[in-house]
Amino acid sequence: MVRLPLLAGARAPAARHDLPLLLGGTAVSTIGASLTLLAVTIHLRPAGAGWIAAVMAAELVPFVLLAPAVGHLVDRVRNRELLIVAILLQAAGVLVAAFGGLADGRQLVLVGALALVGVGSAVVSPTVASLLPRVTGEDGATRAYGWYSAIQQAGFLVGFALAGVLVEATSVRTALLVDAVTYVVMAVAVTALRTQRVPQAHEAEIGLWVGFDRLRRDRLLLVTVLGLGAAVLATVIVNVAEVFFVLEDIGAGPAAYGLVTALWPAAGVVAGWYAGRLGHERAQFVALVWACVVMGAALALAGAVVSLVAVGIGWLIGGAAGSVQRVALTALVRERTPDAERGRVFAAIHAVVQAGNLAGLAVGAAVVGLIGARSSLLLSGALTALAGAAMWWIGRSALRR
Repeated sequence: MVRLPLLAGARAPAARHDLPLLLGGTAVSTIGASLTLLAVTIHLRPAGAGWIAAVMAAELVPFVLLAPAVGHLVDRVRNRELLIVAILLQAAGVLVAAFGGLADGRQLVLVGALALVGVGSAVVSPTVASLLPRVTGEDGATRAYGWYSAIQQAGFLVGFALAGVLVEATSVRTALLVDAVTYVVMAVAVTALRTQRVPQAHEAEIGLWVGFDRLRRDRLLLVTVLGLGAAVLATVIVNVAEVFFVLEDIGAGPAAYGLVTALWPAAGVVAGWYAGRLGHERAQFVALVWACVVMGAALALAGAVVSLVAVGIGWLIGGAAGSVQRVALTALVRERTPDAERGRVFAAIHAVVQAGNLAGLAVGAAVVGLIGARSSLLLSGALTALAGAAMWWIGRSALRR
């Protein structure tokens, strides 16, 4: 049973009831999302890498384009009901993909369906980040963020392990239908929550751009979010390069590629739990900086030594560092943002980070084509570590203030 410290006046039984429900629903839905990701990738492989990149981008674009509106919703609408609607929107998108996007020549329908899933995801992420402190109390929120990250990584691990087997034994459509069911399971779990976040209009500034304005005015948050966005841009180059590096440069087979890919979320399970113990702003900022530097070194190691073992070690370290980045950033934002504005601030930071993700996919495709997979890994590692070092150099004065 998860026990977290609560704010004065918070009801411990409600926290003990709600946190397992929220984490359990997240685990199930993350497994389903992993099934869809791999199943759609398998389905689109004959159509070419361009369509695969398009469906990946489709789920990220709403985070960037809808951030002001989403943040406003999270800070103006009852969060439990908003979360249920967003989750059901994800299920609807997956159903559209399953029944309308799998026929030959229907790739645009598939991209549109996954963009609909992305709209739901863009709402779910800041809503959960804002609701969790209400579930556990402010004092227990960082640890809850750690558990949430660990559960997500465990879901990805299980989902990736099951996806290939399920698609091979049944079909891509079956995998998508299972994903739709997992979203419904999470929606049911949310309906059983006792905790509610009911934003009040008078509690904070009114406006769609409050989240971005707060980032602009908070130097430490601005440096942290921009630095992490740059690090993500550099790291995502590996997403394009890894399949070519493992299968061609190293000469490993698909089974080995699947195994090393699973090491990334496997390491994230333990690291997410650990990062939840980061107790104050300085520790969170320093952990985030070191996570970028260590991740960069790990990726460079994988590229420098053409060996499956080196890739496995690099991916273990990289996956752990990635979980620390997510938890530390979320905890730092919570520390420095009033509750009434958190939806807009979380939406803003997700927009910046996902913009880095989108840019990294585009840059990765170009870089891998120009210099090859191995050199791309080396470049990615160097730039990721450089982003972490720059974050520390620029942000330490703001941390002292």
